[in-house]
Amino acid sequence: MAASRKAPSILGFPHRPELGPAAHRKAVAGHLRRCREHAGIAPPKAARFINISAATLSRMENGKAVFKATEVERLFDAYGVRDPLERARIDELVQEAAKPEAWQPYANAVPTLLRPLLAMEPAARRIISYEPQLVPGWLQTEEYAEIVIRAAHPTKPAREIEERVAVRVRRIEMLRRAETPPVLLAVMDSEVFRRQVGTPGVMYRQIQHLLALLEELPYQLHLQIAPLTVGAAGAIGHPVVHLRFFTPEYLPDMVYLEQYEGAVYQEKPAESERYQAILNNLCGVANPVEQTPALLEQALASWR
Repeated sequence: MAASRKAPSILGFPHRPELGPAAHRKAVAGHLRRCREHAGIAPPKAARFINISAATLSRMENGKAVFKATEVERLFDAYGVRDPLERARIDELVQEAAKPEAWQPYANAVPTLLRPLLAMEPAARRIISYEPQLVPGWLQTEEYAEIVIRAAHPTKPAREIEERVAVRVRRIEMLRRAETPPVLLAVMDSEVFRRQVGTPGVMYRQIQHLLALLEELPYQLHLQIAPLTVGAAGAIGHPVVHLRFFTPEYLPDMVYLEQYEGAVYQEKPAESERYQAILNNLCGVANPVEQTPALLEQALASWR
């Protein structure tokens, strides 16, 4: 029965370092799981081929641990994958998957629950973000970010605050890269511009920064402002980020739900589609992107 089905292929997932190691790791993991299932081999038996436990194999097949190149070769042998093109591509992806994540130099400062988002967002084709209380992290100035982070973590040492700020303000660089940058559609509640973060000068410079980014990144950044009149559509109450990737057949949509003391990730299709619909509804009732510069200019005048 297994032989009658078309064998899974990894050739549709390109080796693209700009997508980040995590995307390559997840693509490898999912492909090896599909190869095992196609071969009709149960996890405990597959695990014995590379001398690990079935629990460890499960972690690896879910992208939570990295496959070694030698392990992939042995599993491909066991699964009957002989095509040299398939084996060459998976070898490239495994090597990329083993590289350090962008956040790892700041590992002591980056919260564990934020790491999957930071690791996967460079691989996104499109990001939709809703922020009800603050300017989204990608778009914050350094001084705005420092005040926000210090307010949330008043007991953290200055060095850790500095590192968290550095990680946050560097996230915008993925929109500036030359190779397939993501598109960011950010929706902010209008009250974000009434809520004073720091001094009026901080707010003034933050809004100036948003205007400058819209001019600099007209194709990569789209910003909408949701007025209070959106009613229930804007009553989500917490930040939401929906990621759609360049290769959805290998990387399913990811939803990040931020909470005060943590975060939740959703990757099941039913949940990601539900949040996609919620965000689509919010985008539909928020002020159009064409009105954003004028609305920002109004907000700027209020802090002048």
